[in-house]
Amino acid sequence: MERLDDLQHNGLMLYQDTDYERFNADALWLLAFLRLGARDRVVELGSGTGVICVLGTDNTGAHFTGVERQARLVELSQQSAAKNGQDIRFVCADVADAPALLGHGTFTAAVMNPPYFTSGERSSNPSRSLTRHDAGSSLAAFLSAAFALLANGGKLFVIYPADALGELFAALSAHRFVPKRMKLVYTKAGKNALRVLIEAKKGGKPGLTVETPLFAKE
Repeated sequence: MERLDDLQHNGLMLYQDTDYERFNADALWLLAFLRLGARDRVVELGSGTGVICVLGTDNTGAHFTGVERQARLVELSQQSAAKNGQDIRFVCADVADAPALLGHGTFTAAVMNPPYFTSGERSSNPSRSLTRHDAGSSLAAFLSAAFALLANGGKLFVIYPADALGELFAALSAHRFVPKRMKLVYTKAGKNALRVLIEAKKGGKPGLTVETPLFAKE
């Protein structure tokens, strides 16, 4: 069922469908981690409901483009942008096809929250399963697309499970991204970190800043 949600930020609204994947805390943690300015051209790979594009446009003044393979989510994202009077482009495509559609070296920044669940029971909802569960090569596909889409020196922002940080660092290195900032997200006192937020640079030099952790509720 389609619904219109108040994002409680500068009057912004977001269309969502209860039969499809909706945004969660990961999107908000990633959004808060972004460092962007009005001159940035940003592509979000796997834009889902479009919440990062909608709020990111308002927060930073940057120009966002969303790439999402689920046509219904693209339709809802376009409705949200129109409702808010925002100039955001949403493209219905697989991330692997994004460079051919949008151009190599077109963007100064890329944002992504790729599917990362590799075990456990899959959701019976096809939309949620596509969004959350990794078929085995999602991270590589997202990073390959980001590398092609970004100009030299472009920034990549990603959220990933903290217990897979080694895998993420190895994948970033294989795709010629250098981590520059890192923040761990904790949701329960005395427990291990749940997520890691990384800002990496295409073709950057070594040098990583580990920021103060974020303690938040899920």
